[in-house]
Amino acid sequence: MSRAYPTDTSSSIADRLLQRIGLRINPRTIRNYRLSLGFRAVLARSQPLINARHAQQRLTFCLLCATARWNNVIFSYEKAFEVDISGMVYWIPYGRPRPTHYQHQVQFRVAVFGAVWYDGRSNLIFIRDRTNTTTYVQHLQAAFHLRLRQVFGYYFIHDRPTWAHTTLAHDWLRNNRISCMDNYPPVSPDLNAIKSVWSWMNRYIQRNRPNSQQRLERLVQQAWNRMPQNVIRGYINNIPNICAQINHGWE
Repeated sequence: MSRAYPTDTSSSIADRLLQRIGLRINPRTIRNYRLSLGFRAVLARSQPLINARHAQQRLTFCLLCATARWNNVIFSYEKAFEVDISGMVYWIPYGRPRPTHYQHQVQFRVAVFGAVWYDGRSNLIFIRDRTNTTTYVQHLQAAFHLRLRQVFGYYFIHDRPTWAHTTLAHDWLRNNRISCMDNYPPVSPDLNAIKSVWSWMNRYIQRNRPNSQQRLERLVQQAWNRMPQNVIRGYINNIPNICAQINHGWE
């Protein structure tokens, strides 16, 4: 049954067995049996959907950066953390069908801007309004307040929204002795280490089940503060491996 239903949870398989043959088995027993057969729980690898032009830009970037020193690069981006109704857990009697939601229904949402580098991280900025060229520079100023000395002479990576690549933003970076990596390719979240940071934070937040807007905001800040720096270093250290895969035709 593990082979027939590879995406089913152990609890789902236990329910199937109960319904089909009337046999009640603890989901933990099923999980242990799966492990004994050599199965393991994994998430699907996230690979960006790219066209030929994007692939060439990614390849060019990775070839140029094959020997780059990634420990003096700042990885930055925005992130929206959301809690939706479909993510709630329901306790129901055996035999009763699960509740169904037919659309994504966001209950609480928190948008932030942040940046990480090998030996540190920025202040986490909560985004209250729409981002534009002016507010983006304000986010930069607030994020790097009292931290600019740590990143003197660093390179700066941000995915490619228009406001991150304007004269105003570039002037702010240049005035603070930070160089923007303008050749960073589009559609390349796997090359921006902060995307892995957001994933780590999202798992932390979901484990703690926020049930209000205020609780979600507290958990977002808490996750940012509690994330170990050695985990961030691990994500950054993995960038050369991703570049090597791209250089050797992974995509």
